[in-house]
Amino acid sequence: MMNKTIKVVPNGVNTSQFKVMIREKQKTWVAHTFGVDLSPDLNIINTGRLSHEKGISYLIEALEYLPPTTKLFLVGGGVQKDELKRLVKERDAGGQVAFLGKVGHEKLPGLLNGMDVFVLPAIGMEGFSNAMLEAMACGLPVVTTTIGAGPEVVTDEIGAVVETKNPRQLADGIMSCSDLDRMVIRKYVEEHFSFDIVADYVYDMYARLCGKEVENICYCSLYAPPYQLSGAGMQVHELSKQLSRMCDVSVISAGIDGSRDEVMDGVHYYRVKYMKGEAMSRFCYSLLGSLKGRSLDRFDVVDGRNWEGGLVSVFISKRKGSKSVMSFRGEGAVEGPWVKNRINRYIARRVDLMTATDRRTAEKAERVLN
Repeated sequence: MMNKTIKVVPNGVNTSQFKVMIREKQKTWVAHTFGVDLSPDLNIINTGRLSHEKGISYLIEALEYLPPTTKLFLVGGGVQKDELKRLVKERDAGGQVAFLGKVGHEKLPGLLNGMDVFVLPAIGMEGFSNAMLEAMACGLPVVTTTIGAGPEVVTDEIGAVVETKNPRQLADGIMSCSDLDRMVIRKYVEEHFSFDIVADYVYDMYARLCGKEVENICYCSLYAPPYQLSGAGMQVHELSKQLSRMCDVSVISAGIDGSRDEVMDGVHYYRVKYMKGEAMSRFCYSLLGSLKGRSLDRFDVVDGRNWEGGLVSVFISKRKGSKSVMSFRGEGAVEGPWVKNRINRYIARRVDLMTATDRRTAEKAERVLN
């Protein structure tokens, strides 16, 4: 039995990059930059992977219950893209839905500011959505489902929470929140989820764990910048930047595209060889990351992201006498084949602290690991 409570540590957002802009100006910019026509009435956006667990098909079906002038903009790529395009064609909604493909992180703030509502219709495997936070930081009302962190974050002043797999409720939620005060939403994000706020909370948590001021931290994350690689990489980089104001911060990550050890934004990055393939990349990272960590100086805290980083945290801490932490970055880090469950249990028995991005993930991990 694990008998450990998992602390909830929310994701953060860069509120300097994602901010409220002049809406009409951004609508013109969106139309020109992406070559699309915006609706004069209602423009909806979803950003992220186009995959089954994101529930995009239900959002497309929700158009049936919205004004005919409504436009839906889908940003990102994924395995479900062709299937979703067929659905749009079958429902004769080609004039309402635009697939924008992958959009650079630097263009997202402008794109979001040209929209009216952000919708996250997830049906499973969701944690704390970076896309949702970025939209909220731009002042967009949010409609989300009961999956992931949505119910913990979205109040009546922010948007609406609806049932999963329910197009009618999605449509009703969209109509109910399209005119919410954007500055109220923005202020809520600034006060609770800006990276400086999250970093202060994390530092205090580590200090309590160590019983002293923390001088150096190491994150073990398969993914790190560039941002296009994953939301997890963005999170660890932005959090590390803020923590570097208070102590030394290092990140052991995979060397994608041959990237090497470097100092970036005040954070030390130590790269290990990257192996392609979902399973191979993770096991290889755990092995090489552990070897790399043991060659470095001792850290006060070693925080591993998901099971592959958790193994690195355990092995480094055992050799160096550091405090070890494992962070579950969403439901996907908990659910999976028996091998993943065995590894997670192995780590849980050995780390000093476990965290999760949201209460739903934390509760699921506590059930699985106990």
